[in-house]
Amino acid sequence: MLEVSSEIIELEKKLEELEAKCAFLQKIMNEVPANIYITELDKGVVWCNKTNEQTLGYTLEDIQRMGGINYLYEVVHPDDYNVPDKSVNHFVNHPEQQYGGVFRCKHRQSNFYKWFIGWGKVIQESKGEKTKLQVLNVDVDLSPQMDTDKQIRAILAENLKLQHRFILETLTKREVEILKMICRGASSKEIAKGLYISKYTVETHRKNLQKKIGTTNIASLVLFSKETGLV
Repeated sequence: MLEVSSEIIELEKKLEELEAKCAFLQKIMNEVPANIYITELDKGVVWCNKTNEQTLGYTLEDIQRMGGINYLYEVVHPDDYNVPDKSVNHFVNHPEQQYGGVFRCKHRQSNFYKWFIGWGKVIQESKGEKTKLQVLNVDVDLSPQMDTDKQIRAILAENLKLQHRFILETLTKREVEILKMICRGASSKEIAKGLYISKYTVETHRKNLQKKIGTTNIASLVLFSKETGLV
């Protein structure tokens, strides 16, 4: 009987310690000066910390009532919708890689948008008939630290380079070869002759390049190559 009581006391002690740790972690999550939230790619936001609620004016209950995806498009600037859209595409195709971006969001009671820098990482992946991903996101409000447009432009330029680096990692060796030749002004016929492949194969590679980089404009392909150090 004494032995059973001792075990119960020990379990109660461990439970108290666990509850204390959980309370401490909850406090940290809610006090950290960043919006922390979890998204599921088919639902949008499914959890957020108190900082996120205070910064944007939506409680978790509000978000769930609206639908997590509708909420994202409500707070994000229309010109920056490409950031959440690209992040979804990135995590679907490269769940092992983190993804970051710079974008604008606003509080529900304001028309003023603030600049944020965000980062995401897949924390759970399950595969069945349909792949389900949970992504941990951390967004930091840059406005308290940014006093000039020059700083914003510098961050946006760095963000673009980062996105280009992620894209570069998805290109095959052959695609990189063809991209370099395109930048040197070579036609599909000249590329085919130089690589000993058919013109049809070159055109297929060009289409894949354009799709991955997101442009059909040669000038944009050249700019991408310069910013990633290919040429």
